[in-house]
Amino acid sequence: MTQKTERLVNLTVALLEARRPMTFAELKQRTGFYEQSDVESARRMFERDKDDLRRLGVPVEVVDVAFGEDLGYRVERRAYELPDVDLTAEEVAALALAVHLTGGEGDRLALTKLVARAPDPIPVEEQPAVRVEIAADPVDAVADAVVTRTALVFSYRAADGAVSRRTVDPYAIAQRRGSWYLVARDHDRDAQRAFRLDRMQGRPTTVGPAKAFESPKDLDLASAVSGPELATIDVDLAVDGTARWAVESRGGVQTGASVDGRPVLRVPGLDPTRDLPWLLGLWPGAKVVAPDAVARSVADGLQAVIAAHRDPVDQEVDR
Repeated sequence: MTQKTERLVNLTVALLEARRPMTFAELKQRTGFYEQSDVESARRMFERDKDDLRRLGVPVEVVDVAFGEDLGYRVERRAYELPDVDLTAEEVAALALAVHLTGGEGDRLALTKLVARAPDPIPVEEQPAVRVEIAADPVDAVADAVVTRTALVFSYRAADGAVSRRTVDPYAIAQRRGSWYLVARDHDRDAQRAFRLDRMQGRPTTVGPAKAFESPKDLDLASAVSGPELATIDVDLAVDGTARWAVESRGGVQTGASVDGRPVLRVPGLDPTRDLPWLLGLWPGAKVVAPDAVARSVADGLQAVIAAHRDPVDQEVDR
């Protein structure tokens, strides 16, 4: 984490934890930052950080304190924090599979808390986690680019599995339904787009000078993260009786085709990343027929599960 990012994180925490608006002097003492001998220089740094937090979506408020003699700063929790998440039994089960595939110790602890709040009792058996190779966390690089207003370059996997190189002017980071997005202007398309951070391949890099652009003053994040870049896709599944009910419950309808004697159902509006655990959980009762990119993702996920649960003795014999 860069010093700039660390300072912004600590400032956010201090503002959230304060029971009343805090003055600059109090924030300086609480965070341990802004200790320059030149008070005006320290104050300017704080003002830049405050503006950067707002640009990142943190609702920093400014109010009069001490009978108007000073300014206080705060972040209302209800305006910043997400409400409690109430999941269905099916959603918890899908999360359980995802944690078993890729989760660490912290993920399994979080899963235990979710299971305890599920509407119906769900048995969750301990399984060895599969360590799947994932790209470096892009959040730090993206946040720095938003704050410094520097163009960003990254490889991006779209909803249909296609990977392309993107160059963007990063405007803001927003959250929607548990996923984080970068709202930015795509240079090649000359239009505003929203990019899911977990679909970025590798670590994004900045190009060109800082302060190269200005974010739109009328930027509407709620609308931005509901645009075409977030479009879902239809997935065709060859199913048998054991999985058919689950596929139909997600809106699956018959296409009239069949594969190996099994009818093909088309499920609309799936997200290949978020719905991967659900697709894996259907096996062997359902097989992805199309698109090919989703079929490959499911096959890779199943191979990871098989490798993780393979008997070490069998591995020695194979050698």
